[in-house]
Amino acid sequence: MVKRKTGDKLGDIRRATIAEVVECGSSAASVNAIARRAGLAVGTIYRYYGNKENLLRSVQMAVKTDLHQQVMAAAASQSGSKAIIRAMWFRILQYAHENPDAFLYSEVLMNSALLTEDERGQIDAMLNEGMRYVERAIEDGSVRPGDLRVIRILLAAPALHLGRAAARSGNTPDLARAEETFDLCWKAIAT
Repeated sequence: MVKRKTGDKLGDIRRATIAEVVECGSSAASVNAIARRAGLAVGTIYRYYGNKENLLRSVQMAVKTDLHQQVMAAAASQSGSKAIIRAMWFRILQYAHENPDAFLYSEVLMNSALLTEDERGQIDAMLNEGMRYVERAIEDGSVRPGDLRVIRILLAAPALHLGRAAARSGNTPDLARAEETFDLCWKAIAT
């Protein structure tokens, strides 16, 4: 195997891990196979991550952080509660289309027991940051008061479903269907 001395090793490892897990599943994915995909020596991966679990968790946190930052940037680019929530919702679909394997990787690992309590706390903090926009929409009267967990489910489940379908098919999300779905979700929570 040819060892690379330059380049984006961490990026190569991340992309290879995502591809391997999406193709084989997290249990069947091996560090050896990931190293082959990345074009790196197995020892290079262990030097950065120590073991397979640390690698999978690190990539999961990187994907979640990347998606979260993009969703928050979409929210920050809008004004008005409906426009903000819509921008966040559609950014999830866009992320799934632009990064299908990363989106599916995140879905595969989301409910795994690999994440530490601290990492789960970090993901919860990201979710809570996004839900602050819903809280503001309740405060400004755009969204009717209700249990935030229920509102999150009403908004997130359809977006994740459409994102997953787009990621699996490799097709652009059907924008007409997405618009109709968002409108129905909005009507379910709007005042």
